[in-house]
Amino acid sequence: MLPACQGETVKTKVLVLGAGMAGISAARSLNQSGLTDFVILEGTGRIGGRVWKVQFGGKTIDIGPNWVYGTSDDNPIWRMVETYNVTGIDASQKGIKVRNSSGHDVTPQWHTVLASLDEPSEAAYDLAVERNATGQPDMPLRATLKLSGWNPTASMEKAVEYYWYDMYYGEKPDVSSLLRGELNPTTDMFGESEYLITDQRGIVYIIEQMAESFLAENDQRLKLNKTITTIRWSDDGVTVTTKDGSRYTVDFAIVTFSMGVLQSKSVEFVPGLPDWKREAISRVHMVSYTKIYLKFPSKFWDDDEYIGYIGERRGYYTVWQNMESPGVFLEGTNILLVTVVDDEARRVEAQSDEATQAEVMAVLRNMYGAGIPDPTDILVPRWGQDPFSRGSYANWGVGIDDEELRKLQAPVAGRLFFAGDGTGPHFGYLHGAFFEGARVAGAIATCVGGGPCEEGYQPPRRGCTCPAADNFDSQATVDNGSCLYPTSGGDRIVPFSTSFYIMGVAAFTFTDMM
Repeated sequence: MLPACQGETVKTKVLVLGAGMAGISAARSLNQSGLTDFVILEGTGRIGGRVWKVQFGGKTIDIGPNWVYGTSDDNPIWRMVETYNVTGIDASQKGIKVRNSSGHDVTPQWHTVLASLDEPSEAAYDLAVERNATGQPDMPLRATLKLSGWNPTASMEKAVEYYWYDMYYGEKPDVSSLLRGELNPTTDMFGESEYLITDQRGIVYIIEQMAESFLAENDQRLKLNKTITTIRWSDDGVTVTTKDGSRYTVDFAIVTFSMGVLQSKSVEFVPGLPDWKREAISRVHMVSYTKIYLKFPSKFWDDDEYIGYIGERRGYYTVWQNMESPGVFLEGTNILLVTVVDDEARRVEAQSDEATQAEVMAVLRNMYGAGIPDPTDILVPRWGQDPFSRGSYANWGVGIDDEELRKLQAPVAGRLFFAGDGTGPHFGYLHGAFFEGARVAGAIATCVGGGPCEEGYQPPRRGCTCPAADNFDSQATVDNGSCLYPTSGGDRIVPFSTSFYIMGVAAFTFTDMM
């Protein structure tokens, strides 16, 4: 799979923009449907997108996702892990040792506080079920937790909350969605089991195997190092221009850029995307989740799989992972991992590795004493600064309802399709990107094969949805409060919202006449 020649002009049926999980899933699905007239454009020199591995401390390190959420045969990622014998460990039960800033073992207190979060957490889920069933609007997870009596003020409480929520969503409960977060389709479909990939081929291996299943060696349908600059779209098709001057003209294009890239406007759409599409994209959060790896000359930390640090500052190097815990890496590897998210992750990305190492070592010396050695190497990924990712993964903000989902998933002009880890209900997951790639490929293949074609987003028709009303609109999907009901005297009952408006205007007019 070689980089394409510069300045080429290509015409094909479908263009897949990006060779991450969503892009490779889309291309594979197109190929499986018999639609082989496609080209994949990838801005970097490899496939995988944010799924990537590097060599560090004598080991292969996954600097992007390395978890499988839900070890069910219904999960396509898990099926491929099994098919390709990708090794890892069951990480559903996490052992943890917790220390405070004086180095004291406070693990019992940790478990007590963690247990006290059970009831508020369950109450949040119950409220999400109730609000969803009754059609009530979404709300921030934070508000629900407060209603249930959870209002963390102590350092231990803040650390527990960070571990339980921030490390999952990549953001604070303040901005995370109650409905979309608590009513998680991944858990419902695949269960709660977790699998940590430790295979030295990296989890990107499954994407590489997907690509090899339909791309021949040096297949010219995969073009690497093609930085996309402009996407021109119309009712007739799409033309894409790359930095080297190449032009690709197609009937359909599948955009698999991350939400961070779409929000950065580093790629120009001509004409600009419709307001409904831009609005939907803007509502998805692109979170920062930074895994900092440290290599030491010897091991000095606890044997537990996880190590917690209770400091004064929320989220400040709070969650550590012992890469020598059973089944992860071999004893003697001497690698320690600490993860920061959200504002702390963006702050760390913006500073030097030397500054980060100094901060990390101050925390470790608080826990284990001044005599511990300095690391021999440090690795700080910077997904937020990478122009091809602009962040780690997608988290849906408050209020992304089914209507917003339709906007995210709808094509533009029936020609420009969007897929990725932020465009579907399994947002933020690797299998979510897989599903979305397959979804849009199926829509295009159906259209090309003579079936119905998706034209784009259509706003819901608003009107009176009550069949008993005089002005019932059978085509309306959203009631706008305009229903008029007959009375025994032949008059019509004016809806409350309208009568209130009339009375308000009348009162204003009467006052104005005085």
